[in-house]
Amino acid sequence: MDKLFKYIGRIAAITTTVAGLIGIYFALHEKRVKLNVEIISLENLTAHDTIEDLSIKYYYSDTLEVHNLWKVQCIIRNIGDKTIVGTGTEKQILSDGLPIHFNKSEKSCRTLSVRILNSNNEAYLRNQKLYFQQWRRDEYVELMAYIESPYQPEVQLSDRDIVDSEISYSVYTPKREYRIIADHLPIWLNITLKIVYVVSVVLFVIACLVGLFTQNSDKTTKIALLLIIGFLLLPIIWLL
Repeated sequence: MDKLFKYIGRIAAITTTVAGLIGIYFALHEKRVKLNVEIISLENLTAHDTIEDLSIKYYYSDTLEVHNLWKVQCIIRNIGDKTIVGTGTEKQILSDGLPIHFNKSEKSCRTLSVRILNSNNEAYLRNQKLYFQQWRRDEYVELMAYIESPYQPEVQLSDRDIVDSEISYSVYTPKREYRIIADHLPIWLNITLKIVYVVSVVLFVIACLVGLFTQNSDKTTKIALLLIIGFLLLPIIWLL
């Protein structure tokens, strides 16, 4: 058992060093602006089966004839660790508002309407541009648009419109409804704790295995070590 305690002491020292290095890295790491565009739904409203001698016409708002009308619903969320400033002398938006494009390079694409369905950052929409004062971490804007396009439209933001920004794209997948404590922590602290925990678990499991296969270990000690390994590995399920 003395050897086991020595191993544990060494592991604790290594873990403390790793945690310190990770903490220093994130403290010096420059925060970046990251926006994610998540597609909730993308539906062709004018898709229909072709029937001989039968023609179908579609009208938007009862007046404008349309072909290949798409309904697009998406959420734009700040997933970074930095607040985006949209007004004032220190604003990070390089133009008047944040432009939103649908198939920017496709000339035959026509935006019929765009509106905000839901938002928690007091943003508003004008001339297909988003305006806001501050866009904090995890705040979002949910949009719905009607687009006429022969091709499937794509929601596009340009990282050139925001200083030192990153834009990512994803498709909606159902997520858990509840939030754990880690979800409320800053991103850098969340990642640091996960890395430290995983490193600690791996080193402790190695130490336990060394003690487990030591010839001097009695039956009770081996059972205790197996239980320790089990309790250490179980929480990893929630971290991955």
